[in-house]
Amino acid sequence: MSAKGRFLILRRFRAGDCDLMVKAYSPYGLVKLFVSEGLLPERGFLGYMEPFNLLYAVYNQSGDVLFLKDIIEVDFFSYLCFRDYSAYLWMNSLVSFVERWFVQYDPELFNMLINYLRLNPKNRAVLLIKFKLESLKRLGLYKEDIFDKKLIKIAKIIAEEDKLIKLERLKINQKYLLELDNAIDSHLSNSL
Repeated sequence: MSAKGRFLILRRFRAGDCDLMVKAYSPYGLVKLFVSEGLLPERGFLGYMEPFNLLYAVYNQSGDVLFLKDIIEVDFFSYLCFRDYSAYLWMNSLVSFVERWFVQYDPELFNMLINYLRLNPKNRAVLLIKFKLESLKRLGLYKEDIFDKKLIKIAKIIAEEDKLIKLERLKINQKYLLELDNAIDSHLSNSL
């Protein structure tokens, strides 16, 4: 029996001579999507299986692996990373965070990730912290006491600001951004 679903491609791996294994975020959480003969040009799937692309596809399931049958529609977010190398780094940092910490599917987190992937921020470090703080809030794990006293004010400013222009203009020492990032990762590793 076939089903349809949306999949955000996180990573793709070669699986044998001509097959692909794709790690994706979907309505089922993190999934493995097997694409039979996905490397063959005759099959026509290779270009669609780029990281960051959003697929609407038909699949079958066997155990914890989904088998791709057909693609209905694709949003080519992978082309957004061709703007420059820093755009690729931005998108990759978002996807790496999702791959590590988004174990289960949440429609709000999924939509938030899609919105952040579309951005081309100038101050990527601050926006990445904003993404992580919003993720904590949506997961119900946000607490101010996970940060040192000097970082609480910075985290509050970033978390409460909704305007992209103001976030891009924030001048925050890289040391503090790194400490915020480490505190968030530490909190997530202790909580999940």
